[in-house]
Amino acid sequence: MKKNNYSDICSEVDIDETESYVPMAPDIVQTTSFHFSNYEEFIEYSSDEKNHFVYTRGSNPTIKSLEEKLARLEHGEKCKVFSSGMGAISATLFTLLKAGDHVLMVNTIYGEAVAFAKYLNKYGVNCNRVDVKSTDDIANYIKPETKMIYFESPSSQKFEMIDLEKVSTLAKERNIYTVIDATWASPIFQNPLDYGIDVVIHSLSKYLGGHSDSVGGAIIGSAKIVDDIFENGHQSLGSVISPFNAWLTIRGLRTLPVRMNQFDKSIRFVLDNIKDDKRIEKIYHPYLYEGEQKKIADKYLSGYGSLFGIDFKDKNFDKLKIFVNSLKIVSIGVSWGGFESLALPSFKGNNQSQLEERGLPISHVRMYVGLEDPNSIVEDIKQAMDKAYGD
Repeated sequence: MKKNNYSDICSEVDIDETESYVPMAPDIVQTTSFHFSNYEEFIEYSSDEKNHFVYTRGSNPTIKSLEEKLARLEHGEKCKVFSSGMGAISATLFTLLKAGDHVLMVNTIYGEAVAFAKYLNKYGVNCNRVDVKSTDDIANYIKPETKMIYFESPSSQKFEMIDLEKVSTLAKERNIYTVIDATWASPIFQNPLDYGIDVVIHSLSKYLGGHSDSVGGAIIGSAKIVDDIFENGHQSLGSVISPFNAWLTIRGLRTLPVRMNQFDKSIRFVLDNIKDDKRIEKIYHPYLYEGEQKKIADKYLSGYGSLFGIDFKDKNFDKLKIFVNSLKIVSIGVSWGGFESLALPSFKGNNQSQLEERGLPISHVRMYVGLEDPNSIVEDIKQAMDKAYGD
């Protein structure tokens, strides 16, 4: 597995030589606008708001500090942050696609991202979401008008992996953007830009924030692409992160390498202790993959995120409810990436057709291993299975 050390970036103190003090935590520059010493300075700054502070809707010192750290963590030239992960996704698609273009969405993807891409059809953008067994199969779905290949690797729900070098080479030969939501692995465990991917998207609400108390999103890539998204998608759609949420994310970065190391250890322990349970039909997580998927995981991941999926053999909805309601340490909740372990059943009583489209049974549960003792998490899952499915 690929190894990197990001602790220095995450722990780095921002030093401003013009100030008489250096706080260990950066200042929260909670302001809407900025003072200018003269008219000429205002004109200069206003002509390049991407790189100057004029109005916090555009940029802000606290926000800029976060953006610079994220760009370095992802080995990108530049980063722009947003008020949510969906803000980052919608700004990217809004900017890079135009009427007549086609976006290809591969494997299971965050539902709101697919919904937004399909909504763009009213503006002349065509979208297809396809499932592939191999990265090579993607070529079969590319059209002459395809302008973007959008994917997650590992993907949502089923956690399939795509060969980043293969898809980037395929796309560059056809002048197609490649965009990956890389939230699952974080920059600590995977760096898609190193393999030719054009844009990396992160939900800052997950591992990067890490404390379940802030919402945000980020895009990282070349300066040209990020500046384009800043000028159009960010400024026009107005998904502006607050200085305080940017500061909370910087706080989260301080412990990101330590937390990711713990998540990696915990998920291996939990999966090792439940993978052979006869009540479980299938577990979705790269740690347990074999064959080609295992080779891809070994090539691109330097560690494992702790989000995974379970299919129970028994498809009885009432028993599924007993399992979920019997969990004591693991909470029921959306999102993930914070300190708390979570369970999110996919079946809501009225969405069976959507699950069938995704290839998931009604017994599918997405689970997240948090920072509790992994022994306690295993015990909790097993006692809940005992109550629901017998021992």
